Amino acid sequence: MTPSAQSPQSHTLVFCLAGLDRLEAAMGAAATRSRLDALAQGISALIAQVLQGETPGTASADLPRGLWASPFHCAPRAADALADKLDAIQIAATALGMELANEVFGSATARLAGLRVARLPGLPTAAELIALFETPPPQEDLAAERVLTEVLEQGGLRTVLQPIVSFGSGEILGYEALTRGPAGSVVERADQLFGVAARCGLAARLEIACAQAALAWADRLPDSKWLSINVSPLSLANEALRRALSRPDVVVEITEHLPLTNARGLLPWLAPMRARGVWLSLDDTGCGYTDMQAAEALRPDFVKLCITIIKSVARDPESVLAELKESIAYLKARGIAVLAEGVETRREAELLSVLDIDYAQGWLYGKPQPADKILKQGG
Repeated sequence: MTPSAQSPQSHTLVFCLAGLDRLEAAMGAAATRSRLDALAQGISALIAQVLQGETPGTASADLPRGLWASPFHCAPRAADALADKLDAIQIAATALGMELANEVFGSATARLAGLRVARLPGLPTAAELIALFETPPPQEDLAAERVLTEVLEQGGLRTVLQPIVSFGSGEILGYEALTRGPAGSVVERADQLFGVAARCGLAARLEIACAQAALAWADRLPDSKWLSINVSPLSLANEALRRALSRPDVVVEITEHLPLTNARGLLPWLAPMRARGVWLSLDDTGCGYTDMQAAEALRPDFVKLCITIIKSVARDPESVLAELKESIAYLKARGIAVLAEGVETRREAELLSVLDIDYAQGWLYGKPQPADKILKQGG
């Protein structure tokens, strides 16, 4: 997209069962073999999903049981876009890998299995992969998992709100609810909180807890303001949560680290919610064909333009604005409003003003603040 685009780079996704011996002791050799076969099939499908749009390499056949490695080559991208893509692959592979382990083994036995997921640069040898996963998890990771488990069982999640404004006037129309862990803890930041949840198979449970914590503030919204709550397809499967979210002052923001390849599969869940007045938005739209397919299928009330593009607008206005103009025209032709996320400077806002953008969000309009501060005395 920009002159700083980088050449293809090789990376490797790795999955390893650190507790294979514990599994065999608990389940027996025959049952473990059967479960490993099911896990291997699931990992193959997971890798194909996570690496959609990238070029797969040739996997090594010399790996021991319980260890899978899948090389891939990233398509050329600008440096920041490449970093974002690699982070998304890592997060998605970890979250989906843990979900798969829970499905194959059951949640209790999955902890014995100790599935670990990594993304490594280059093409490591079999010996390097084995050595990596023979290293025990760092003590800080174990401590973070204990803190997260306590938070989910006893409470402690904090909701912060960031304003969403009319792009033309700057009027606050609503807020996005974001989540932080306990202040001063090892899971205080959102990346720490959700990273730990993904690594220990608690992503869905955390997402539901975050949505419930955000909903607790909805009744304190000023008149005519709305609250945008992040919900992934993983947590949208929870019927009780769908019922709780079904209210006209809530925007359900579908967020996913992977392309929504089966967006139409969400429609049976979303249709009753929209009939009860809930709005729908779609996160990180406009960076690729699959994102547009999801917008076509779901027809949300508005979409959030991919933050990677918004961050690039000041660096390369000509090419970025041309790309955005094309994406926005596609969306507007389908009756979908557009939100620019991550607008941090007046320069970015001025450059974006030539486009048909409806809403905006970013530090220029307000940083995330504690919900009790934003909604103090109902306003």
